[in-house]
Amino acid sequence: MPYKQKLKSRAGKMTTDYKPEKKLGSRNITLIALLFFSVLFLQINPARAGVYLNSAHGNSSSGVKRSAAGFPTDYPNGLCAHCHEQHASIGGAEPAPVAGTPSGYALFYDNYINQTDGVCFQCHTNVSSYQTGGSLVNRSYSFRAGGWTADTLNDILEAFSFISPAVSHNLDDIKTFITGNWGYTANSNPCNACHNPHAAQGDPLGAPNSAKSSTTRGWPVSRPSQHTTDNNAWGLWGDNTGEKMSDYVGALSYQAPYRYGSTTTFEPDGSTTQDGSNLTDFPTFCTDCHNTTNTIYSTTLGRNLRTIDWNNEKHGKGNADISLCGDNPYPSGTTGLGKVLSCTDCHEPHGSPNAFLIRNEVNGGVLGGSIGSFSTTDWHYLCDRCHNDDKEINSNCQEDHYFITHHDNNYPCNSDRPYSPSMCGKCHSGGGGMASCTSSNAKKICTDCHYHGSSAAGVRTF
Repeated sequence: MPYKQKLKSRAGKMTTDYKPEKKLGSRNITLIALLFFSVLFLQINPARAGVYLNSAHGNSSSGVKRSAAGFPTDYPNGLCAHCHEQHASIGGAEPAPVAGTPSGYALFYDNYINQTDGVCFQCHTNVSSYQTGGSLVNRSYSFRAGGWTADTLNDILEAFSFISPAVSHNLDDIKTFITGNWGYTANSNPCNACHNPHAAQGDPLGAPNSAKSSTTRGWPVSRPSQHTTDNNAWGLWGDNTGEKMSDYVGALSYQAPYRYGSTTTFEPDGSTTQDGSNLTDFPTFCTDCHNTTNTIYSTTLGRNLRTIDWNNEKHGKGNADISLCGDNPYPSGTTGLGKVLSCTDCHEPHGSPNAFLIRNEVNGGVLGGSIGSFSTTDWHYLCDRCHNDDKEINSNCQEDHYFITHHDNNYPCNSDRPYSPSMCGKCHSGGGGMASCTSSNAKKICTDCHYHGSSAAGVRTF
């Protein structure tokens, strides 16, 4: 070798011992200088590239910062080396490569192993996290947007660990579906179906134990259909005009649900904004996958997921027919019925103690009980949060029944009953003759008729 060079890096200090053996050319001197300064800036500066500095991982104050025995303590928040090891494993107490082989993408742990094991969960857990402090808190949507701060779920690993009758988004199924689509490969992490790890923002940023506010907002998702390996091209979804719930206008508009315990503030940030100008257009985001075209197998259900026709469903772009008996802030009567919902108004994105990712808190209040399956009368716990039951319309009627909506035109909020009161036998067991809101006919299950993809002839669908 024409020269010997030794770089030492300890606690932010760098020295260069250089002993020339013969005269170096100007090109070699330039290369040495470039090497010196590139290593120097790797040591003391976080990445300065595009959207990364504004991301949750790249934030200079609260971004990723790995803590492990033997791992350099002077690496600043957001440095790439907290997730990626450029040349080899750094000595110390840290995860060994699975099966003794290097981890893909130069990650310090395997990218994805199973539903509860992978590189993301090494930090996104509130127990034994590699993030500095040993705990990384991420709250549910009901907590962050709904303002229901009594929810005890506090990390992503927990959200993906629910077992029946509770449910989590199945990561193996997501991985199977995205492989070969939109540039994803068999090596892709299923979390990346919804999140660009180099762009996703904290929402709220750096305040995991607080609900969102209008001044602490971030945008955490990126559309899978726009996926690309170009970090700047695969941008966030929801942060720009044309990507918000307020873009549904005219006869079809969005109405934000109440914040928990309030009738004056609204999701997702506890402000008085109601038109969705502060909320990601989640229907467009979610229907990249959940639409009328894609076939997605559910390991949890043991069948293909039902398709979602958001253009025609009444919770989507399909308008209510004539009337609606709705709870505030939703319309009741015959006017203003053209409302489109956001998927997050009813569903948690990661996991829920209820079936089908149903939130525990909806439209300002906690559900009255749990929903454990598709075929249960307990669906009224969800439906009650936005639809009047009989007792809300007439105090002499039964609670958690919907006779008036389905059979009675004698109330201001309902003028288009689909069935006459004498049609009991068509749907209900027992009974006969003219029924009323106090009759003892067996209560129907909401999902016998109302569900995503419902197209039953002769009934009002979802």
